[in-house]
Amino acid sequence: MTPLLLAMVISSGLPNTHLVALQPNLDFPAVGQEVVKTFTGIEAGIPFREMIASWNVQPADAAGLKVEVKAHGSGFDTKWYTMGRWTLEPGHEKGSVNGQKDANGTVDTDTLSLNKEATTIDVQVTLKTLKNGPKPVLKLLTFSFENDKKEQEVAAAPSLAWGKSIEVPERAQNNYPNGGVLCSATSMSMVLWHYANQLGRPELNKDVPEVEQHVWDPVYKGAGNWPFNTAYAGSFQGIRSYVARFGSIQDLEKWIVAGYPVICSVSFDMLRGLPLSATESGHLVVCAGFTKEGDPVINDPAFKGHVRKTYPRADFEKAWVYSKRTVYLVYPEDAKIPEDTDGLWYTVH
Repeated sequence: MTPLLLAMVISSGLPNTHLVALQPNLDFPAVGQEVVKTFTGIEAGIPFREMIASWNVQPADAAGLKVEVKAHGSGFDTKWYTMGRWTLEPGHEKGSVNGQKDANGTVDTDTLSLNKEATTIDVQVTLKTLKNGPKPVLKLLTFSFENDKKEQEVAAAPSLAWGKSIEVPERAQNNYPNGGVLCSATSMSMVLWHYANQLGRPELNKDVPEVEQHVWDPVYKGAGNWPFNTAYAGSFQGIRSYVARFGSIQDLEKWIVAGYPVICSVSFDMLRGLPLSATESGHLVVCAGFTKEGDPVINDPAFKGHVRKTYPRADFEKAWVYSKRTVYLVYPEDAKIPEDTDGLWYTVH
């Protein structure tokens, strides 16, 4: 079947990132069987060198999924790269795939990095039903594209986000075993707890060890695989979740004004005003608001005590650019999310 394209190319002053979404609504096959579906000629909307895929499956308990991508550019076509093998069911194949580097590019855990600009992709998804139960449905596929064009600098200007704060519950990663690598799982746990309170759905309040169990990538040996985290959140009925890249901090402000916290990938060191260290591996935090002066209000899980912190705007921006402004967007499917004027997140047109 032909998927419904849900993101459009929109001319903007921020041409370095763009998100394309498909809503395939594909039923998984019978128990023990697998089916392969291919989507060809997906336009990225920009020439790109990086791509991050995300997916939402609901209900997901019995689902096994593999996502592969082939890129096409001027005079070249890549091989099929595996973006991940994913399931929530213990004892089945799961993880990123190492050793995919070739002359055209490589996959670094969850990110396809190309040596030359491409413009389109083909996508192949393998769906397998692992046990009896409610039949899984592949509801959403998203692809966040990014190129290496110089990012525009946007001057800080007061917005409606300045002085607005969202009450996101606090959890600290170092209060748990293996806490040193649980920033992503802890950030996701806080946001899910927030929606448990907001929506009156206590089943969304998952403590950090349970989130860790479901987002852990045994190949990466960590809980920080970006699409594994969003796929877990997106496995809950009525919740949409995917990886995106923003164009500026003003995009983040739009989400705070609308009332939705955003998980941001940053440099641990640079967030604290320190130079980038040789051991930097990235850090995940929850942006829950801004001060009246425009400094981000952050639920930073890297503590045992008080999690809510305020960081200087300039330090946050430098730290966030480290990941090319990568975010996890997690929100109810019926949410009134901010208007997307630059093609950066999922928008139904």
